[in-house]
Amino acid sequence: MRRRSVLPLVGLILVLGFQHVISESLLLMDDHGECGFSSDEEDLCASYCHRSMKLGLGYIIELKEKIKILEENQSNSQLSKAVENLQSKIDQQNIQIANINDFITNSVRQKEVEEKAKSQTEIDKYKRQVEQLKKNLENVQRQAAKDKEESLAEQRNRNGEIDNLKEKLATQKSDLDKTVKDLESKKKELEEYQIKEKNSSKKIEELNSKISSLQKKFEESETQLTDSNHLVEKHSLQLSQTNEYLIECRGKLPKPNCKSLSSGIHEIEISGIDPTCVLCEGDVEGGGWIVIHKRFDGSVDFNRTWTEYRNGFGNKEGNFYIGLENLHRITNSQTYKLYVQLEYHNGTFEFASYDNFRIGNETTKYKLESLGEFKGTAKDAMHYNLKQAFSSYDQDNDHSFVDCAQGQGAWWYNYCGYIYLNAKYFNREVQDCSSMSWWDCISLKSVQMLIRPR
Repeated sequence: MRRRSVLPLVGLILVLGFQHVISESLLLMDDHGECGFSSDEEDLCASYCHRSMKLGLGYIIELKEKIKILEENQSNSQLSKAVENLQSKIDQQNIQIANINDFITNSVRQKEVEEKAKSQTEIDKYKRQVEQLKKNLENVQRQAAKDKEESLAEQRNRNGEIDNLKEKLATQKSDLDKTVKDLESKKKELEEYQIKEKNSSKKIEELNSKISSLQKKFEESETQLTDSNHLVEKHSLQLSQTNEYLIECRGKLPKPNCKSLSSGIHEIEISGIDPTCVLCEGDVEGGGWIVIHKRFDGSVDFNRTWTEYRNGFGNKEGNFYIGLENLHRITNSQTYKLYVQLEYHNGTFEFASYDNFRIGNETTKYKLESLGEFKGTAKDAMHYNLKQAFSSYDQDNDHSFVDCAQGQGAWWYNYCGYIYLNAKYFNREVQDCSSMSWWDCISLKSVQMLIRPR
């Protein structure tokens, strides 16, 4: 009986304890929302949580009433049965609570999985954004490298243009220096001409003085011989002739070179040379040229002896050569420029120009002493002949084991060369090194060599 009396008390204590737990759970639900979850989860768990808790409370109230009835009746068999029923109810409630715990655990786990999936989605999104930013950065870097290369290329082009401008400026400065030298040379020529003109003026003044003296004598004679009309007429005629002669002499004073003279034959007076007639060229490259060599047909044979080339030959109105001796004296009187004009049978022209042309005397075999700087559209063929003696078919002065002048005419040959201006004339275009040619053995239609003071 004692044991049976204890069991109801133990069951009662368990029931009261379970009631306290349920009450505390209800308080927690009031504090944290239903089932203790956040607002976005409470709808899901509320139906389970409230329903289970209310069902448990209903069981507890029912048990309390049955225990009260059992205590009043004091029936042991009924109490034992009631305890067993109560234990069964409690086991069922524990199972229900375990299910609730499993549901809560699964809900939390599902929430964590969803949060993790959401976080992973955000991370993947950020990764994609980072990859896109990397691609954008690479594109920007490639564009920057391309822009840098283009900038460097543009800078190189600008540097090339600056270098070209510097070269042009240097060339212009060189041309300006040459022009200044030419002006100084021309100024010197002008001063010399003015001195000569002054001397000529003095001669004219002397002649005028003589005329005045004659006029005085004539006046005296007229006073003394008033009846000699014939003598007066004779003196008047002499005076008129003298005046005409003075006027003619004044107009025929020789020039120092062909400067400002028209194309044609003119008398010039070069220092160290007696006044001589030369052919002037006034229509090529500003004019003022002395023609020293001219060929335009085969009417004059240029296969001549040393003596003929020394003295000159031909006709100044046709084909001719001025002569090595005259050429030596002219080119040594001051600095002369050489201009070679070449005409081909197809109608095209070329030229070769040298700014300091000079040859030696006969003792040096009229050596080609200087040429200076080259300019032109033709090849610079004469520099190969520089410092070489002149050769003719009867006087071989070249360095070759054959006589170059025998087949190609007289010239300043080295080991022969590229210029054959005194070779055979062809009235058509041929490529033959025995023809009058320059550089490539193509026959020329005409050629003339011109010089003038630099």
